[in-house]
Amino acid sequence: MLLVSLFLAHFLGDFTPLSTRRMQAAKATGRPVGPIAAHAGVHAILVAAAVSISAWPGMTSLIAAMGVEFFTHLGIDWGRGRLGVANPVISDPQARAFWMALGIDQLAHYLVLVWIASIVL
Repeated sequence: MLLVSLFLAHFLGDFTPLSTRRMQAAKATGRPVGPIAAHAGVHAILVAAAVSISAWPGMTSLIAAMGVEFFTHLGIDWGRGRLGVANPVISDPQARAFWMALGIDQLAHYLVLVWIASIVL
């Protein structure tokens, strides 16, 4: 149940209005970092909610889960944006490379969520 809650939290943070146009624009280029950090903060809060509802962790585990989510989400999204600037084909939805990069990005996020589950449990 914890992983399902974490995956739902990830969906809500990335594919609903919780991810604003400003956040999306910053993620596309990796700049400015502020909106990307705000986006990572939304994810950290959603992870905290998912973990709290599903696992009832101690405060240390909850803070660790939030920290892991915030810093890894920030790094993954910033890195993908900067990589897209350096390699424009990665930013073109018509290109196969775009979909490969998106898939790797999402895989990285989901592997972090599995890591978070292992921290909490």
